Amino acid sequence: MKTAQSETSIQLPTNYLRNLLDLVAGRGGDGLQMMQRSGLSPELIDTIDGQISWEQFSGALRESRNEINEPGLGLYLGSQLTITTHGLLGLAAMSSPTLGDAARLACQYVVTRTPLVSLRLEKKGMQVSLTIDELYALGDIRATFLETLTVTLLAVIDFVAGGQARVSQVNFAFQTPEYSSLYEAFFPCPVRFNQEQNQIILPAADLNIPSRLADIQVQRQAAQQCEQQLKQWQERQKLSGQIRMMLGRAKGRFPGFEQVADELSLSPRTLRRRLAEEGTSYQELLEIWRQEMAHQYLRTTNLSVQQISYLLGYNDPANFGRAFRKRNEGISPLRFRQQGQEAPAISRSE
Repeated sequence: MKTAQSETSIQLPTNYLRNLLDLVAGRGGDGLQMMQRSGLSPELIDTIDGQISWEQFSGALRESRNEINEPGLGLYLGSQLTITTHGLLGLAAMSSPTLGDAARLACQYVVTRTPLVSLRLEKKGMQVSLTIDELYALGDIRATFLETLTVTLLAVIDFVAGGQARVSQVNFAFQTPEYSSLYEAFFPCPVRFNQEQNQIILPAADLNIPSRLADIQVQRQAAQQCEQQLKQWQERQKLSGQIRMMLGRAKGRFPGFEQVADELSLSPRTLRRRLAEEGTSYQELLEIWRQEMAHQYLRTTNLSVQQISYLLGYNDPANFGRAFRKRNEGISPLRFRQQGQEAPAISRSE
């Protein structure tokens, strides 16, 4: 399946290649062969601040699953990532005064570790949810990537809270995998699939749990360095890439053009001109993002067409159906789901 990343210049950090290679080797696989098939050179393993393409990143996860014949690769990989493997962000989190402070830092700077998702911390009554918003259609590595991220987030929560956090539920926005029985070994709570959002849920009071390694001076220094990394990342991004992040966080409540300009500290006229220089427009970015996520929801979840239409910002499912058929050679959302066919190539302007 073609996804957004295969046709853009998105670059991903090499942060966790060593962990992936060690996991493959530890399970009797040939890690170097895996890297070669993914188009990766061995020198990248220990490269500081290295970057790889989407094709290389997704290929590495896919080839690793195949190399050791382990569909639950993401669960094992996530369990191998300790808080120190997350660099400056891990240091800032572990030295934060409380679990809540650590969670807010993770939400603010997760892009310095992966630009594929954003994190949101939301309080609802007596509970709080750490929500993972997918910013790109992840294709056939979706479950593997989300499993890795969720397991490692649980490990960070457990470390910072000294084992006192009471995670009550984990939600995944994909179908129940065939190896779901394996989840019992990695999650300390019930796991639900086919949900609208990827979430970790725990009591709101647990955000006040003090960190056992709290050091406000170290936390401030590490957070400042995370801020520098964030600014460096933003400087490398096209405006279209930054707007995609806003769309991924919106969940059906998409900002208007003027609001986007305001958030980017640009005048509407300047934003329109700069997007034109990138060969696109806000409306085109919105429609392409909707199309990509529609494919993903239809392929990897059991959400109804009505639910998907609302997640994509359509007030009327009929409008979603018309827009979908227009971009998919007359195929309706239901027929697309039933056929499980390859998506027609999406024209890209990023």
